[in-house]
Formats: sequence, structure tokens, C-alpha cells
Amino acid sequence: MTGVRQIGRTLAIGGMVVLILLSTLAVVLWLNCRVAARELLVGWLDQRGIAAEVEVERLEISGFVGRVRIGDPGDPDVTVQRVEVNYALGLPWSPGGLGLTPERIRLIRPVVRARWQNGQVSLGALDPLIEEFSGRPPRPDSRGPVVIVETARVRLETDYGPVSILGDARIDDGRLMSLAARMPAGSLRSGQAEARGLGGALDLTTTGDRIAVAVDLTAARLSTRGLLAEGGRLSGTMDLPYPDLKARRGDGRATMDLRLAGDQLALGGVRTTGAVLTLAGDGEISGWLETFAFRGPAAIRLRAASLRTGDLALAGVELGSPGLDLAGSRAGVEARGPVTARLDRAVFDTLSLQDSSGRLALDLVSTRATALILTGSAAVPRGAWPLFGDVAADDVPELAGMKRALGAFALDVPAFRLTSGEAGVTLALTAPAQLIPANGGVLRLNPVATPLYAAGPGERGGGALALTATRGQGLPEATFAVPDWRLTAGGFQARLDGRAALDFGLARGLTVTTRGVLATDSGRLTYTPGSCLRFAAERLELEENDVMDLSGGLCSAGGPLVVSQNGRWRAGGQLEDVAATAPFLAMGFAGIEGAVAVTGSPAGLGLEARIDTADVQDATRPRRFNPLTASGSASLVDERWSGAFDLARKAFALGRLTLAHDGRTGTGGMSIDAPSLVFAEGGLQPADLSPMAADFVQSPAAGSAAFAGRIEWSEALPEGGTSSGRLVIPGLDFVSPAGAVKGLSGTIDFTNLAPLTTAPAQTLRVATLESIAPLTDLDLTFALDKAAITVAGGEIKAAGGTVRVEPFSVPLDRRPFSGVIVLDEVQLGELIVGAGFGDRVALDAVVSGRLPFTSDPDAGVRITAGTLFATRPGRLSIQREALDDLEAGGGGAVPPGTVEDLAYQAMENLAFDVLTAEVNSLDEGRVGVLFHIKGRHDPPQRQELRLTLPELISREFLNRPLPLPSDTGIDLTLDTTLNLNQLVSDLLAVNRARNGEFDGEQP
Repeated sequence: MTGVRQIGRTLAIGGMVVLILLSTLAVVLWLNCRVAARELLVGWLDQRGIAAEVEVERLEISGFVGRVRIGDPGDPDVTVQRVEVNYALGLPWSPGGLGLTPERIRLIRPVVRARWQNGQVSLGALDPLIEEFSGRPPRPDSRGPVVIVETARVRLETDYGPVSILGDARIDDGRLMSLAARMPAGSLRSGQAEARGLGGALDLTTTGDRIAVAVDLTAARLSTRGLLAEGGRLSGTMDLPYPDLKARRGDGRATMDLRLAGDQLALGGVRTTGAVLTLAGDGEISGWLETFAFRGPAAIRLRAASLRTGDLALAGVELGSPGLDLAGSRAGVEARGPVTARLDRAVFDTLSLQDSSGRLALDLVSTRATALILTGSAAVPRGAWPLFGDVAADDVPELAGMKRALGAFALDVPAFRLTSGEAGVTLALTAPAQLIPANGGVLRLNPVATPLYAAGPGERGGGALALTATRGQGLPEATFAVPDWRLTAGGFQARLDGRAALDFGLARGLTVTTRGVLATDSGRLTYTPGSCLRFAAERLELEENDVMDLSGGLCSAGGPLVVSQNGRWRAGGQLEDVAATAPFLAMGFAGIEGAVAVTGSPAGLGLEARIDTADVQDATRPRRFNPLTASGSASLVDERWSGAFDLARKAFALGRLTLAHDGRTGTGGMSIDAPSLVFAEGGLQPADLSPMAADFVQSPAAGSAAFAGRIEWSEALPEGGTSSGRLVIPGLDFVSPAGAVKGLSGTIDFTNLAPLTTAPAQTLRVATLESIAPLTDLDLTFALDKAAITVAGGEIKAAGGTVRVEPFSVPLDRRPFSGVIVLDEVQLGELIVGAGFGDRVALDAVVSGRLPFTSDPDAGVRITAGTLFATRPGRLSIQREALDDLEAGGGGAVPPGTVEDLAYQAMENLAFDVLTAEVNSLDEGRVGVLFHIKGRHDPPQRQELRLTLPELISREFLNRPLPLPSDTGIDLTLDTTLNLNQLVSDLLAVNRARNGEFDGEQP
């Protein structure tokens, strides 16, 4: 602007110089002849180093007509094709003295050549005269002529190229009354600065002390370093006070109505199209060119069809104010007042905001460090941020709801503060903002100490905030801190730390706790956790086969945990300490380690899982099996699940579990195959597999078994589906509480695996039970349901007879139960020998009877009202050392030693015809047996008792041993007790000894 002002000032002074020359020429011509006058004027100019030529066409007393050329004849600086001068003649006695006073000067087609180089303006040959006359003050008592300039042309040479200015003007008494200047479109260029199609028009009209200005300037293209403008146009009108040239001031009221438009504008990284700025002001101006200032209210409106900077694109931008308080000068600009804003559309990466509006308060001081302060509110009725793509037909409902929430929401920012200055740009929320999805819920953006956004000069910037969300169809319940987020070349990245609760896909009641980095880059969304993401879900919804109480960790495998792009997403990583329960299998899972990848696309949901290890636990009580370990893989493709897992106990492989499920039909199943379970001493044992076997099948066990099971489900089946299985035992040897079992074999068919239930009348056979007597050919018929094991009856050959168990049930919850053991023609003598009493007791008694019993986990086994009877005559022999505290009656006044001796003889050789026994349990694990025996004394050698009369009288026979006569009748009641607990312990110790095991130190 300084250069333009200098050009105008120089041209004005040059015009005055031309007028003075013409006036001088007129006086000379009138006083002298043409030739003499021309030579005088040319000589006067020549003295000042100015080459000139004057041609006088007509000379009259009141004026003349001529032609003027100044400068090099071959390339003059000024030429006036026709000069018409009207003047008044001053006589010697007039106040002004002798001379001429120009009254009207008309310049037709004047041509002025000027130069503007290095910021300085030069009119060539006229520069000395301009310098001479610019130092003279004007005469206060003189009046200037009327000057009319028609079809003038200024040829201005600049550093950027030539410029041509055409115009007409009228000057009256030194006041510019009118000016119509036009600049034909031209091109300028210097270095990186270039202007094409630069031109326009400027019209000035002076009325009284006011000057009206109309401007219309255009530029097809302007470019310089960092700036590019195309299709620019400045137009408008101004009504200004006429400047006081003497005082060099231009104070007064000023109105303006200006319009600046551009088809395209690029400044730095900002590009706009269809930009229009209108300004209607009414205020006061003061100062001169160097100190010009304006102050007053102004209505401003800025519109732009589009604006783009980086990845941010705006459309339909409109800013306006009905009355800004403006103040401007060469030093700077100030503006304060209300501003309204509207924005048709804003797009950043995949974020889109439509029909945005705002009510703002503007505080602009260009000379202040923080030049711009903008406060107010904003509202966006329609927003979309499709981070997960568009809704697809195959989306799970929660994903579809999340996509709809991100695809249609409103944004309400009730209060914010925007500043811009030397330190950069800062945007801070001064009240919480709300994002409200159309399908429900509220996402609240809460301000924190760090601004929402801040960027230094040349930076993309970022900020911080806190997020809280209430549950909606597409929003989780969530609380997240965002201590740092940054714009990047392709989007943004943000550090998150918080918790969310939601339903998603198969997961119901899902909670997630995580800390990591969320980022977008050219439409690609990623989330990378800083540590393992912790999750818990109430259930995985699989129709009738829900998985419950899922929890654990999901860790990054060296890359993002979640990736979403172009409507497709993938979430996956390493599984850490995952646990779950599967009620439909009655199983629990813990310590799951492995990897999982879940994908989503228009084709549907997909999953690939690798399980390196998992603990499989029985969820039923009592437990069917002991904890196992599993490893394998599972997948979901096109709504079809499949998987296979190898099962093991400790280091022993057991079998395989195979899973298949069709989500479209709800049909599926799981098979369990353990084709070869091999039991060996020091290896796998039945008690390792099932606690049910631990009480009955003790180590060491040797043999084999095989199991195959199947669980099936479908909509047509009852709730929980169906299951079945078969356990085959070719042969198994083990130790039971009753003794060593040899050759256990049989097949058990299960009609339900959860709870474990068998078909009726399952049978197992035992070849031999090595108990107190060899027991053979035991057949056990039983059934198992969810409540108890029901024994239909069992029979075993023992001691020449049969031991049978009547049907009874054993509750699985360890409640007491009862039953009856029936003995039929059992030789008690063999049982006594087997029990270890054969060296003291010899019994030949075949008995039958019933032993009712109850079993309590706390009190043990108790026999109540058991009865036994001999089915045939037999014999009993009990050694004297086996009998303690023997009491016998029926001897009268006989010395105790004699009676005891006769009783011992009766017990050592007793042949009975009747033997009965009452069996009842006593305290402390003891069993009381009350025998009633009727028989006779039957020693191997017949015995008689012979006494003399004197012996009878003197009773001397009582002092010697007396033989009990053969066939002496005996009616014996024998009350004895057995410590059953000790007896069982002894039997187990014997069995362990048989297998090479010893209690305590070996002898």
C-alpha cells in the first residue's frame, strides 16, 4: 500500500508541474511570438536538464491550443496530444500584476510514462521539477484552474512488469472532483509472485466535503509464496470525507459497503472455494495515509462454498455479525461483538457434521499476543462417524446399534472458548458437551485441566478430555479418561483409560477394563492396549448352550488388539487366565491360555481360537470327574462352529472332545472319545479320573477301559438337548475296601451325561474278590441317576454258599442309606479262617440269614437286628486262649476253676444241632454277636466221668481235672464283640501286603 500511495502522490505532483508548465507557456506565448515563446519555454526546461518540445497550434488572447512532449524525443516521458488552455490576462495595475491566470485546462489523450522500482516511483524527466515544486507551499490567495483530463494513459513500469492505467479526471481549484480510472487486465510476475488478469476500475466523485468512491477490481489469478487466489474480485462503494491536503488529515464520518469474493483461495494449508466477504460499516476515520484509522460499527458476513485444510473439509461456511465494533489502523485491527456461524457440512476423516450452528462473542485485537478470543455455544443436529462402517444385513444387533449410534447423532456444545495468537490455537470446553445418538443414550464430553484442543504454529495439535456414556441401543455404559489425544497426518490417536459395560454379539453383560491407544489413519481404526484388556461376561448366548461367567484377559500379540476399516473389523490377541462355565455340559473351565481372533464383515461374524491349555472342571456335585486339561482349537465360519480339544489328566492323554454347531438351524453336538484308557501301577489310575471311583477303586489298578459319549442339541429337542455314552471295561484289577478285585468287566450305557445317568439294569462282573474268603463270580446290577446309585441286587459265591445284596440306593449327596445283606448256605468257618482267626477258632457251620444295615458318611456302617441260623448241624472249637472272662452257670456250689475247666472243654469240642446269632452294631465301630448254641460235647476220644462214693462224699474230685463226658448236653449263650473298623483296616492292610505295600517301616 505504501508504494501505491507513493505512486498516487508522485502523479499528483507531476500533474501540478505540467499545469505550471502550461501556464508559463501560455503567458510567454501571449507576450511573445510563437517561436520566441516556444524557444523560451524549451530553454527554461533545458536549464533544468529536461528535454522538451512544444508545438503551438493556435494562440488567442484568452487561450491557446498546442501539443507538448517532455523527455527523450525518441521515448518521451510525457506527451499531451492536445492541450487547451483558457486564461485571464492580468494587467500591470491589477492585484496580481502583469501575467496570465489559467482558468480552464483541458488535456486530451495525455500519456505519462512512470517507473516503480525498488519501492520508488519515478516520472523520468519530470523528477527534478517534482522535487523542486514539492518543496514549495501553495499560495493561499491563489485559486487553481479547472483541469479536465480526457482519455489519459499512464504507462507504469514495475518490477513485476508493465501496467497500463486509463482514465478521465476533473480537478477544480486543486480538488479532485471526479476520477474514472480503469486498468485493463494484464499479467505481472516477479520470482514466485505472479498476477494474471489483474485489472479493474476506480470511480471517485466529490460533492461538497464528501467524496464517493466506487471500486471494482478483479484478478484472474494471484500467487506468491504460500498464497494462491483465483477469480478474485473487490467491489463496493465508500462515502468518505474529502481529505485536507494542507493538514494532511482525512477525519470525518465514513460509510462503506464492500464485497470481496474469490473463486478459489489457498493460504498455507487452507484452501477455499466460492468465498465472499461483505462489509457494511458506518463510523469515523482519522489520520492520513500512514496513520489512517477507522472506528465504528460494521455488519460483516463471510461465506464460503468450501474450505479444506488437511483432512478437514467444510462446506457451506457462513459467519456473520449484525454489528461488530471495528477499529482499524495501520498498526492493527480490533473487532468486538456478537457473531453467528452456520456450517452446512464438516468432514474430518470419516467424521461428518451437518447443519451446524453457533452463537459466538468475538474479541479480536491483532496487536495482542492472543489476538483472537471467541466464546459461545455450538449445536450440530446431524452428525455421523461411521468408524465401523455402514449397517449390514448380517450385523449382530449390538453392532448394528453401535453403527446406527455413530451414524446418526446430535452434538450440543453449550459453552466453549477458542483463542488464537502467537502461541497457536486453543479450544477449551467450559461446560460438558453432549453427543446424543438418535437410537438412545448420551455420551458426555467433560472438560479437564488440559484444553480439549491446542496447537502451536505449524502443529496439528491435540488435547485431553474425559468421557462418560449412559446405556443406549448403540452406546455402552462407560467411563473413560483421555489424558492425551493428537491429530495425525491420517486421522488421530488417543490414549484411553477406563471401563465399559455392554452387550455385544454373543456376549451378554460384558464389562471391559482397558488402557491403551485408539487411533485412526486414512479410515483405518486401531486399538492397541498398553496392558492386557480385562473382560468379564455374564454369558455367551448360544441358545440352549449358553456359556456363563466368562472372565479373563486379552493381551496384544505385538500389534493392535482391534482393527476396523471399510466396514470390516478384527479383534484378537493372546488369552490370559480365562475362565467360564458351560451349564449345558455341567463343566467349568479355568486357566485358559491361547489366542483368539474375532472378525466382522458383511459376510457375518467369524472366530478362530487356539487353546494351548485349559483346566476342565466338573460343575456337578458330587463330581463326575476330576479336573482335566484340554488343548485344541475352535472356529466360527458362516455361523457354523467347529472345534476339537485333546483331554489329559496330569501327563496322561485321555481322549478328544469334538464340537460342531450350526447357528442358522440351532443344531449341533459334542462328542467325547476316550478309546484307550490304560491303567497301570505308577501310571494312570481310575481315581485320577473320577472321585466316584476313589472310594471303591483303590490303587494300584491295572487294566483298560474305553469311553465314547455324545451330546446333541436342536430346537426340536428338549431344553438342554440329549446326551448319551458308553463305558466299556474289558478287564480291570484293583483294590477295593473289601479286598483285591480281579477281572472287573462289563459295559455301562449312559442315557444322560449331565447329570450322569445310566440305562436301567447295568451289570458289572467281578471274577474274584479276595476278601475274608475267596469270593467269585460277583454280578452287580445297578443304575445311576442324578440323585443316587440304585443297586438292583448283587450276588457272589462265597464259602460254599451265596452272599446276596437286596436292592438299595446310595445317594450321591452322601446322605445315609440302608440295605440288607442275605447269606445263603455260607460256611462261616471259611470266613473265620479268612479273617485271621483260624488258629484259635475252628467252626463248621453252614448258615443263612439277613443282616440289615445303614450307612452314614459320619457314623459309618451299622447293622441292626441282624439274624443268622445254621441250616444243618455243625461243630465249634474255640481254643482256651481265645476266651477271656468266661462265665458258665448250672454247677451249683462248685469251685469256679472246675466249672471254667468244664466250660472250656465244652467250647473246644462242641457238636451243635442248633446255632442262631443276633447281630447288632455297638458304639465305636464295634459289632456285637450274641450266639445261642444247643448241642453236645463231642471230643475226638470218647470221655466218661467215673467217681467213687468216697470222692463224692469228700468232694475230693473237685481238686483234680475232670473230663467232660461225651454227649454231655450243652445249651450255650455266647456274647462276643468284634471291632469292625479294626477288622476292615486289618483286611486292607493284608491286601496291601499282598501287593507289596507296607504300613510304616518294613521289618
